[in-house]
Amino acid sequence: MLVIVLGIAGAASADESSSYGGVTPGSEGSENLPPKVEEIPDGALMLTWPGFMMLEDGSSRFFVQTSKPVQTATKKSEGTFELVLRKTQVHLKNNFLPLETQFFSTPVMRATVQPRGKTDLVMVFEMREDVTPTIKQEKGKDGFNYVFVDFAP
Repeated sequence: MLVIVLGIAGAASADESSSYGGVTPGSEGSENLPPKVEEIPDGALMLTWPGFMMLEDGSSRFFVQTSKPVQTATKKSEGTFELVLRKTQVHLKNNFLPLETQFFSTPVMRATVQPRGKTDLVMVFEMREDVTPTIKQEKGKDGFNYVFVDFAP
């Protein structure tokens, strides 16, 4: 299966530039990722990583890694689709950086995590096509929860 993954990662040296050092859903872990799930304070619901990947079938997948299952809501308006993550904090401010996807074959030009009110986060998808994604949640092998936002090819 061919998978291309984008995420928010620190600067890489020239030797590391060809390898992806971020979160890959379904993997059991990596050395330079967000904290291990057991390192997050008890009871805290945190978004620890937003990401994007192209799947082999041509569909595109956006995801957020969270410390535990999260209540979600959606809102669709002209040119945008929003995934609201209730009572969720962000682990690092880097997670607010946009996922730029305009050069991929996806109906989304850009996705950005933003604060919403005092307690919620929202992932705003800037759309180039009027489509509705499929959303699902599942626990990963790494102990984190994942919310997947899938767009058909």
